[in-house]
Amino acid sequence: MPLRNKIRFSLAIKQSLVFFSVFVFAIGIIFAVVVPQLQSRLTDQKLGNLGDYATLYSESYLQALNQGASRIYLDLLTQQYAERSDSRILAIDSSGSLLSDSLMGQGFEPADYDVANAAISTGDLVTSVTSIGGRSYAMAAVPVSRDNRIVAAIIVSSSMDEVESAVTLVQQLMVIAASSALVIALAVIYLVSYILSRRIRRIESGAARIAEGDFNIKVPVTSQDELGQLAITFNDMGDRLGAAFQQVDDEKRRAKVLLDDLDEGVIGIDSGGSIIVANPAAEHLLGQEISAPCTLDECLPIEIYDLWKSMSQESPQREDIFNLPDDKALLVHSSYLSDQAELASLLVIRDVSQEVKLEKSRRDFIANASHELKTPLFSLGGFLELLQEEDLDDKTRDEFVATMREQVDRLADLARKLLDLSQMDSGAMDVRTSRVELKDIFDMVTREFAAYAASHDSAIDTSAVPGSLVAVCDPDRTAQLVRILIDNALKYSPTGGAIQVSGSRNGNSVSFTVADHGPGIPGEELPRVFERFYRGKAAGRIRGTGLGLSIAHELVRLMNGTIEVDSTGDGTVFTVTLPAEDNKGS
Repeated sequence: MPLRNKIRFSLAIKQSLVFFSVFVFAIGIIFAVVVPQLQSRLTDQKLGNLGDYATLYSESYLQALNQGASRIYLDLLTQQYAERSDSRILAIDSSGSLLSDSLMGQGFEPADYDVANAAISTGDLVTSVTSIGGRSYAMAAVPVSRDNRIVAAIIVSSSMDEVESAVTLVQQLMVIAASSALVIALAVIYLVSYILSRRIRRIESGAARIAEGDFNIKVPVTSQDELGQLAITFNDMGDRLGAAFQQVDDEKRRAKVLLDDLDEGVIGIDSGGSIIVANPAAEHLLGQEISAPCTLDECLPIEIYDLWKSMSQESPQREDIFNLPDDKALLVHSSYLSDQAELASLLVIRDVSQEVKLEKSRRDFIANASHELKTPLFSLGGFLELLQEEDLDDKTRDEFVATMREQVDRLADLARKLLDLSQMDSGAMDVRTSRVELKDIFDMVTREFAAYAASHDSAIDTSAVPGSLVAVCDPDRTAQLVRILIDNALKYSPTGGAIQVSGSRNGNSVSFTVADHGPGIPGEELPRVFERFYRGKAAGRIRGTGLGLSIAHELVRLMNGTIEVDSTGDGTVFTVTLPAEDNKGS
């Protein structure tokens, strides 16, 4: 791990380091600008003073030469001026020979005084700083002219030690002052930064508490400066975040309740094809547990996965019906939402088993109705042709007419049943319930079927129906229901058989049964007994449309009752349960 990841600098230390860096940089600039300028000015000042002395001495020296002064006098004059200017004064002729020296020629080297040659060459004052023996000397040289000819040069030389000492002293004083100011400033900066950092740490601690979900935390406001305003804004932010998260939680709870209460299955999928949410209805419809997150191909049937996979930008919505075991049909709608959000696509699953079954029943209904209509119509058409084209005797004609009447009755019966079913499907069938004695209904229907039962050599026994058995039902529809059950029992009972009708009361309901001793209904056919146009294998050539029991089932439902069937090898029993008292609140 890099060292910078291990060391954690506080705000106070960082501000102190920044201030220290800026301060040192500023002092460096001061040293780089002020010190050289100071040294340059002191040097220029010294050279200027030396130039003035050189000019002044050159005038006195020329005057002494013009008066014919001796070498001794000139030397004394030189020493006098040297003491007054605290410098060394030399006089050098144009050939470089030493004419006079305040130090009597001590350590004189002509090469050290090129400034004299420069003054003689230019005929003007020349100043320079020269290093002699490891020390710096400021020099000023003035030419001396006699009879319009430069005969010598006066040189005034002084050590630069004073200038260098002054510059060094200034540097030392600046370092001491800067160091003292730096220490004081660092202490003040650190103290101020520490106080500020403590206030910032309070905000940082509050932010951490908010990140953990505690939106009630408040940062104390101790001033009205920028940090105080930040604390006020932070507290306001915490309040708003708390309200926003509370609203989000409420929305999530409402969404979860809504999803959980939906009858449709909803499955949310991310852009990678993984399930991120699934409501209980989806698990119920698919008959399996969905533990999100999981990939779509692992948790769902392959047919639904292929439907989802077939979506594209051009076809963002797909829909199909899938048939599952146990005669279950699911309508799956797949929608593409966005690949920029966590929820990229959605699967909505709806149980359409009933719709599929109804659609199948509708198709079967049309096919069966067409078939049921076609047979008697073709039969009638054939008999009509025979009656028109053949010369028949009266007996044959009467037989044909009787057969045609049976076919017409069959068509009329089919039309009545189809009309009843149509009224039931549209909700137009009028059912008016009242207190009805079932014994009277059974006696009436038994009388209606007396001739048919006698021709069949069968008996209808209603002695087991109590006279006090009262149900809340529609008398006309109940009579129609009983006719269907007794007619069905007579059709499937062997010649000489008996039809038993019985009834009883059970709390708030009454039940009656119609039992025959026919061949019975196989167990695999029982669930389809009440389907329209369904006729079991035992029906054989027995006349019928397969609509009677389906109408009976609908009649019982309209009267808030139930009908059940039980069959063994010795016959079939239909049990009808109806309300025993009028319960309008239910």
